[in-house]
Amino acid sequence: MHALGSVQGRPMPGTPHRRPICVKGPSMRLWNPSPRSRRRSRTLAALCSTALIAAIAAAPAPAAAAAVVLSSDFESGSYAPWGPRGAVTLGIADEGHESDNSLSVTGRTANWQGPATSATALFNPGTQYTVSAWAKLPAGTEGTAGVHFTVEATPAGGGDNTYTWIGGNIPTTADGWVRIGGEYTLPTGLSAATLYVEAEGNTPFLLDDILITAPDGGGPAPGVVVIDTDFEDGLDGWGPRDSGPGAPRVTLTDVAHAGASAALVSERVNQGAGLGRNVTSLFETGVTYEFSAWLRFAEGQPTDQIWLSLASTTGGSQSFSTLAQFEAITNTGWTQVTARFTMPAADSALLYFETRWQGADVAGNTSDFLVDDIVVRVPEPPVIEDLTGIHETTGFPVGVAIDSRETVGGAAELLTRHFNQITPENHMKPEAWYDNEGNFRPHDQALALMDFARDNDLRVYGHVLVWHSQTPAWFFQDAAGQPLTTSAAHQQLLRDRLRTHIFAVAESLSQRYGPFGSATNPLYAFDAVNEVVSDSGEYADGLRRSEWYRILGESFIDLTFEYADAAFNDVYAVGNTDPVALFINDYNTEQSGKQARYRALVQRLLARGVPVDGVGHQFHVSLATPVSSLEAALEAFTDLPVTQAVTELDVTTGTPVTQANLIEQGYYYRDAFRIFRAHTDDLLAVTVWGLTDGRSWRSGNGAPLLFDDNLRAKPAYHGAVDGELPARLRTANVFAGDVALTAAAPADLTWRKLPLHRVEDRARFQLRWAPDHLTAYVAVDDATVSGDDRVTFVLGGETYHVSRDGSGDVPAVVAKRDGGYHLVAHLPLTGAARGDTLTLDVRVRDNGATSGWNTPGAVGTLTLVEELSYLEVREAATAPVIDGTVDPVWARAGAVTTAKQVSGTGGATATVRTLWRGQTLYVLAEVTDPVVDVSGSDPWTQDSVEIYVDAGNAKNGAYRYDDTQIRINADNVVSFGTGDETFQTGRLNSAAVRTATGYTVEAAISLLEYGGLDTFHGLDFQVNDASNGARTAIRNWAEQEGVGYQTTARWGVGRLVAGSNVDITLTTIARWNSDSGGGYCATITATNTSDKPVEWTAVVDLEGDIYDAWNFKRERLTDGSYRIRGVDWNRTLAPGASTFSIGYCANL
Repeated sequence: MHALGSVQGRPMPGTPHRRPICVKGPSMRLWNPSPRSRRRSRTLAALCSTALIAAIAAAPAPAAAAAVVLSSDFESGSYAPWGPRGAVTLGIADEGHESDNSLSVTGRTANWQGPATSATALFNPGTQYTVSAWAKLPAGTEGTAGVHFTVEATPAGGGDNTYTWIGGNIPTTADGWVRIGGEYTLPTGLSAATLYVEAEGNTPFLLDDILITAPDGGGPAPGVVVIDTDFEDGLDGWGPRDSGPGAPRVTLTDVAHAGASAALVSERVNQGAGLGRNVTSLFETGVTYEFSAWLRFAEGQPTDQIWLSLASTTGGSQSFSTLAQFEAITNTGWTQVTARFTMPAADSALLYFETRWQGADVAGNTSDFLVDDIVVRVPEPPVIEDLTGIHETTGFPVGVAIDSRETVGGAAELLTRHFNQITPENHMKPEAWYDNEGNFRPHDQALALMDFARDNDLRVYGHVLVWHSQTPAWFFQDAAGQPLTTSAAHQQLLRDRLRTHIFAVAESLSQRYGPFGSATNPLYAFDAVNEVVSDSGEYADGLRRSEWYRILGESFIDLTFEYADAAFNDVYAVGNTDPVALFINDYNTEQSGKQARYRALVQRLLARGVPVDGVGHQFHVSLATPVSSLEAALEAFTDLPVTQAVTELDVTTGTPVTQANLIEQGYYYRDAFRIFRAHTDDLLAVTVWGLTDGRSWRSGNGAPLLFDDNLRAKPAYHGAVDGELPARLRTANVFAGDVALTAAAPADLTWRKLPLHRVEDRARFQLRWAPDHLTAYVAVDDATVSGDDRVTFVLGGETYHVSRDGSGDVPAVVAKRDGGYHLVAHLPLTGAARGDTLTLDVRVRDNGATSGWNTPGAVGTLTLVEELSYLEVREAATAPVIDGTVDPVWARAGAVTTAKQVSGTGGATATVRTLWRGQTLYVLAEVTDPVVDVSGSDPWTQDSVEIYVDAGNAKNGAYRYDDTQIRINADNVVSFGTGDETFQTGRLNSAAVRTATGYTVEAAISLLEYGGLDTFHGLDFQVNDASNGARTAIRNWAEQEGVGYQTTARWGVGRLVAGSNVDITLTTIARWNSDSGGGYCATITATNTSDKPVEWTAVVDLEGDIYDAWNFKRERLTDGSYRIRGVDWNRTLAPGASTFSIGYCANL
């Protein structure tokens, strides 16, 4: 809910001594609060809420002029829009507050469990609401429990969730009703927020007469323009902002966006020197504002991000908040930027522009920049846009996953405009059909969604009959509560429970809505089984080892389909019809390994005559997922007698969410829906997994859906309907380096170390820079040679052509490759240096058609950065034991050091060794630190090692779900920088021990399914040095700007290579001395100590410069060691065998 004014212990930009603040902006790149425990976040949220919103008191009676937002008295027998938070049972009790009924909350096992509803659906940011309810404990309940409202808020830019109480913790008993609640203002900058009621311990409680009201009027009217500056008549109150060392010069210039004038900020001494305006009398506390402006850098000057910030003073204390971070600001033209923010309480405030903060005492970017056409207004209330419905643009139904919150108000209007099918997100899962005592009953929300679908002529795709998760535990227990065994009796018991469950679901829905296939029953498809395929290839049958599998084996899948077919397509269906399509459904089907296991299972089921109608692809993907992999997943099943469905589509941008990535997301949805339209005949439907970003379970990974929380269409919507999209804001980092123009250049290892940038579906490219040239590698997919085949580079306004035959305007080497050709070219530069920016487009011509990296007419921005940090991770013959001690297997590992100073001076350093085996990365960090300090209250202020892993080396920039930042302190206390903590915890095994010179950290980290020989992975290693509870220094192996916790873009790269599978003995047979240093000769003996024949290979250190060698092959590695292996006649060693007649001579 609130951002801190410091990020991982560093002061915020602008001045070196900023105090913590509690404000963040809603758009562009935002500072993320560093991860904290839930307890600390809740405490912080309470403190911040004091600064941001009015102090919360016991709930007063709403004012007479208040507008009712929500009133729940539960007299209708329904508790919508409230739903369970956690494993809790909600029901209607016959004990009410001044009425007959109330909401019963039972089955609680933790204090945070209770009824919940969407806060973003109820509250408009910046408006103060009054929230109240009446609570008591059920009759006969002993003791007292505190009960209160809480809002859990998820920052849009990533970081820890916050937990803000509304009102006090009101003591509640069974003796009578008490009132709970208070006043609350929802801030901007959230991707999701949930309002819920919690109570101390696991005490059951009752709620009644929940009332949420908003003030009727007051504050600035929607649409009011607060600032409108075009600089045509002067500076209009804008002037120089001095960050401490000195003010810049602010003048008018005729280089304007529109009209004749703009503001020019020059003579800047540091990044905080900028353009500001006093907004004390313009902005009102708690009001949300929309901001827009046009920005650019002066021609020819280095570019960077430009930030919008707010300095506010309250009671003599000054706070600074970064409201938005704007990327892709060029020195060649104007870029429009937008943001939303909520004004905090302040005695005085200054709104200002600055460039990116890069660290304490670092001047940062001091280029001249220009600003024009600044507008700040109060936003209009959300209005459903008059846009073409998504389902109107396809030949298949388009669905959305929802609960009852999307069946009312603006959300319902948006839904029915764009979708013609719904899926209950949670309330048809197995546990939803049972109360706390295990009695079957349809869930209120399931019925509400069926009613909504029936009344609005929508189809229902049910989800899910059988799943390993969210299934009552008693399904797999005997009468005594003990786990079922695999005995014949217990297997039959589980079969009976499976059949009873499926038939009960079908019977209850058919009784209420009529037979399946009738005009009154909207359900036409159901996920019969969900996520039964294993995420790894460890089992021959490729199946997940669930409780279903443990007891029944693979047969539970067959039985599910057979029972469901009988229930939904026979007993409870219109006669002689098969109205309900039964699907198998799974995720990661776009990944080749799981896809193959999935297809093999479907083939087995069909061969056995199992009535599988369809194959579902969830497609929970990110911008790093090749869109072509979605098509490959669909193609993999087209030859089977099944239909297919996209069942749970969403596309995360990564965090922080940037405008560039939102635009790129639009192109991703465009390309995905083009694929789906091309497979119309194969698809039953396409379902998007949520209506608005804030309601998505993946919102923490970056704005995954088609509409934002204001019910407005994003570029993603326009992509899905194949409409017009903004020009791509292409940016790329270019690492320093060079590849000589030899015949081997196109196959050089350099081009495999980083992902290639795509030129539509036609080509891919990568770059390296040197002071006098840019080296470009381009791989073109074009199997047919035509006369105009060529690659065009538009670099810094100059155009260079390279034809397929290698001729052209610049030196180049072209080679044939499968399916096309690839080339390496040297493009001229003059005095290029780290930090410079260049403009580039790469265009590929093929038989009259041109494909480009950028939208036609646009160019991307390149930033020249340091040399790529690279290491080779050797395969371990045996896995090290994770106990913090150095096993002998580590002697075969390569090593790197954390030599790059990120902050502070000196500080602890680590020697880091890496190994791999299977799908696991092993890391050993030996830290030299004379004084170990873990007293800091935040984990990054303790002596610790951080391990960054980008499995598969996506280099996505913004964090993907699979990216991880692991922090392990000197006592093995583990924390994570971002993402799903439970998921990341499951990937990690770690240990730490103190040593005489510091401490050692050892870790095993799953690479998921991205690992294997000759794969590449993004890596970095960081050492935090602390003293007296504060972090005093950071040293890294790869990334040196201190932003690795925000972006994966400049992490190093590790390649998984073969290790040693034999023991090596070096024996010196001759040595001599000379004035030039002498030399020696030695024999090499490789011994196979395993019980199987091996093609032997080893990594060894061979001293000196080898000038003669016999009977082995050698390869020099990046760390100076050699990989050696046998030749034809001695390549294979039998168990126990050794090599002979192998040796070398070297000069010293």
